[in-house]
Amino acid sequence: MISKKYLLYSTIIFSMFFLSSIHITQGVITSIPFTNINMENDDVLNYEGVRIVLFFKSSCPSCHNQIETLQELENDYVLSIIALNVDFETTNTTLLDLIDELSLSTNWTLGFASNQAISTFDLSVVPSQVILDDNSELVALTEGYFDYASIEIKILDAINHRTEKYATEPTTDNRELLIALFIIIGVAVATIVVIFLFRLFKRSDNTSSMIIASKKLDKIEKIE
Repeated sequence: MISKKYLLYSTIIFSMFFLSSIHITQGVITSIPFTNINMENDDVLNYEGVRIVLFFKSSCPSCHNQIETLQELENDYVLSIIALNVDFETTNTTLLDLIDELSLSTNWTLGFASNQAISTFDLSVVPSQVILDDNSELVALTEGYFDYASIEIKILDAINHRTEKYATEPTTDNRELLIALFIIIGVAVATIVVIFLFRLFKRSDNTSSMIIASKKLDKIEKIE
């Protein structure tokens, strides 16, 4: 039989293990794969320095505005800017057209975002930007258009390695914490239910034993 202490300890251990596994977007990023403009496999971590990874769609006006803002920032800071189209295509024609249309410098790296990159940061809107410092630590995850001053603050954070400031800022972290909370509550409720049923069945067994013993006594009395 399962003891109450065993169930309680199991719940605590499970909760600690689950909490230690969340925040996949915190700390050092191990890989952000993408297909580059030459239609070859590439990774953001192959590039150096402070990196801004822009996730965009070519048909998105706000994305074009964000690109123009990043062009201004590029003039004032040393950055590696990787612009990734979230709509994968079999050719690089759209990317080449974008370079010509917006007069992007040769310092820009263009490509197509992988499903892994999109799911890692739980991206749901464009433009979105992932900012990494030169140690590949996540500094910020922004969603929607951000103006020059707003992005500049995060770039300065990346330059100065102020990553802890954004430990819970990305929306992915908040969602994971919410999911973790619901799961822990669910496990706790399930544990309480199991303990209740365990006690109920134990009482039922005791009652049955008493009834059987009572019937045996009745039979003995009748024989006598």
